[in-house]
Amino acid sequence: VDPLRGASKPADLYEKDLMSLYIIGKYGLGLDKDLSPEVFERIFTVEHRYEKAAEALMKNGDPQAAREGVLKALEGMDINGSLMARVLRFVFTLHYYGFITREEFEKALRNAYKAFPELEDTIRRFAKFYIAYRIGEEMSRGSVRSKIELDVLRNKVALDVGIPRAVPRLGYVIDVAKAFFVVPKKILQLKEKRS
Repeated sequence: VDPLRGASKPADLYEKDLMSLYIIGKYGLGLDKDLSPEVFERIFTVEHRYEKAAEALMKNGDPQAAREGVLKALEGMDINGSLMARVLRFVFTLHYYGFITREEFEKALRNAYKAFPELEDTIRRFAKFYIAYRIGEEMSRGSVRSKIELDVLRNKVALDVGIPRAVPRLGYVIDVAKAFFVVPKKILQLKEKRS
């Protein structure tokens, strides 16, 4: 299982490995049914807490209820930008592997933004990553053939996601797309022309 990461090569790959392993093990292979819940939760203590926080963001329509659910799931932990990024990464990983829909992920992202205004910058950065990922999907399908189409798509996807001021830079979009997909050379040249 290759850990999911964006355009950068972060130092916390081990944690990302465990998160992917937990999600594939539980949702993909059903290992939580083969092991007792206590054993599974003991092995994946932190990931289990991220999962509970992620569920609170996905299931609650009310941002205040989502906030309370996240705070309960992460009780005793310092709720800061780094921790919120991990929770959002957990939800994104569920989406990436096909265990939740795009709509469920985007709802969680919007709920996090509304429920945690003090973490707005972190959540907006994660939204930029996700928007770049979605655009990368379209680029890999050949749906984007020009800079104009790419600019329109960047703004459309950002509008769909619904997080203010979250339109990612062109270079970042291409960097994230290259990390996840095979990107046509013509699109890569857009970055070179702009740089």
